[in-house]
Amino acid sequence: MELKRQQEFVQSYHYDALPENHTEETAINVGINPFEIKKEMNIDPETNSVLGLRVEFKIVLEKVVLTGDVAQFVQVAGRKIEVVEDLTKEEVNELVKPLFVLIERLTYEVTEIALDAPGVQLNFSQE
Repeated sequence: MELKRQQEFVQSYHYDALPENHTEETAINVGINPFEIKKEMNIDPETNSVLGLRVEFKIVLEKVVLTGDVAQFVQVAGRKIEVVEDLTKEEVNELVKPLFVLIERLTYEVTEIALDAPGVQLNFSQE
């Protein structure tokens, strides 16, 4: 799969201390939305696709909860993708991996500063 990625962007990222008796649970939602290719995009709509990728997350740690939303647009060259089911699980993982790396990096940096200790190292890798 030949991908032309735009820059990832952080829609939101929030850090909150948790009260002792919290009921928060970790939740991660991955969204992949095929976009209609418009003429002004100068992309052949017959053989290419543009996808909007989004990861919304709530990560509950021992004393804090991290919430946010990161996204990216990706052009898939030489392949028409009309629905998410056109992608294999491995292809979905490849598409969203940079967004999970961004969440890992943000979390490490923010928790390092906020907790004045080594940052929390998340690992979303499937290996």
